[in-house]
Amino acid sequence: MGDPKFPSKHYNTPSHPWQKVRIEQERTLIHQYGLKNKQEIWKANTKIRSMRRQARKLTATSGDDQAQKEKGNLISKLNRLGMLEQDSGLEDVLRMTPENILDRRLQTQVYLQGLASTPKQSRQLIIHGHISVDGSVTRVPGMLVTKLQEKNISYSPSSALNSDLHPVRPGTQETYDDSPEIEETVEKEPEDKPITEGTKKETSGVEKPKASGEEK
Repeated sequence: MGDPKFPSKHYNTPSHPWQKVRIEQERTLIHQYGLKNKQEIWKANTKIRSMRRQARKLTATSGDDQAQKEKGNLISKLNRLGMLEQDSGLEDVLRMTPENILDRRLQTQVYLQGLASTPKQSRQLIIHGHISVDGSVTRVPGMLVTKLQEKNISYSPSSALNSDLHPVRPGTQETYDDSPEIEETVEKEPEDKPITEGTKKETSGVEKPKASGEEK
């Protein structure tokens, strides 16, 4: 059973730690969805594998009444989460990818609805309690959002982001003074004229004293 203080992992890690193609794909997903680490990708992969396993099992027993009932429940669940249409089949479940899970995360939905400028900022707003779902503050970026909850995502009532002038809000522009700008006129200094022997005395004013060794 294990110690409740140390719960078991709810995801499966990759079979091999050094796979170049997989590592590049994970880096792309982390940058695209603003994820904290690769564990969130592994959790999505584990959920997708579980759904595929269930779809393959139901495909093998498609003639059973219980299988038809479980198939309807699976499609309805995925439709409620916004991953598949209601008239989808088991073959559509087998074609699902981890992106279907990542697209339904609260962090992604906050960014897609324009409540944050970047996916990373979306995660920060959720953790700091600025986002509410169905009127209640939610601090879990990895929460899977249903179609009904997707329409009720907004800033929390106590958040300062409810103000349209808040600088963190996307699209907020700084207000400038509408008064006309005053152009500063800078007088240009007269260009230096070439100094000749005739004008040298006039500009200097006082002749330099001759050295003691020089003849008068």
